Amino acid sequence: MIKYLGSKRRLIPALGDIFTASGATSALDLFTGTTRVAQEFKRRGGLVTAVDLARYSDIFAQCYIALDGDSIDTRELDDALTHLSNLAPEPGYFTQVFCEESRFFQPFNGARIDAIRNAIEADYKESPLYPILLTSLIEAADRVDSTTGVQMAYIKQWSQRSHNELLLRVPEMLPGVGRAVKGRAEELVDSLGPFNLAYLDPPYNQHRYVTNYHIWETLVEWDAPEYYGVACKRIDSRDESTKSVFNSKRAMPPTLFQTIQSVNASPGRRPKPS
Repeated sequence: MIKYLGSKRRLIPALGDIFTASGATSALDLFTGTTRVAQEFKRRGGLVTAVDLARYSDIFAQCYIALDGDSIDTRELDDALTHLSNLAPEPGYFTQVFCEESRFFQPFNGARIDAIRNAIEADYKESPLYPILLTSLIEAADRVDSTTGVQMAYIKQWSQRSHNELLLRVPEMLPGVGRAVKGRAEELVDSLGPFNLAYLDPPYNQHRYVTNYHIWETLVEWDAPEYYGVACKRIDSRDESTKSVFNSKRAMPPTLFQTIQSVNASPGRRPKPS
């Protein structure tokens, strides 16, 4: 998993226990982010729907929630990762913007990211491996970045991990299918469900997650966007299309209340005490 603001890593066991104790067999994660919580519900046997507005989050949800890990041809996946790992570096947009004009990654890793991302788009766009390979690349890049955990700025001096070589790994996918939905929680919630359990963890402040993680947005969209500022953030990260009502101190409370009211959830059958 990537470094992420508001990660619930330490709460995962407790949230999983709540899912199990409730007798739930289905769950909704309405602001899924890295899908960490949704993965735990799926690991516990739940049929999970993961929702988020961010492009990178949708890719994670396709990889970890929607796909049945048991259905993937592991030899084909290993061959694909080996092929991508052996590509010659190919400096391009990513290297120029995020390694030279800014310093989020060392140029030698940026050139490899450029080469690998181009090959994923050219060779695997229509393959079921596409979200898996993109997830592998994002997670590999996260392990060699030079940030404090968000991409609003980079560290003035190179981080120790940035000197490491980019290494693609097989994401730890889970058996069973689920659903990945990209869009606004408050607009989609009426059309989702029913579920036994719903988990809502909206943004905490005025900063958009697509700005906090704008590099992952670009790595997924792969559109060489115009950018602004020292951090080279995507131009569209300040558009209305990426603005969330949950980033507004005034608008968030009533919208959250209405969203909760609109969730179609009812309890599962609780397991009998042993």
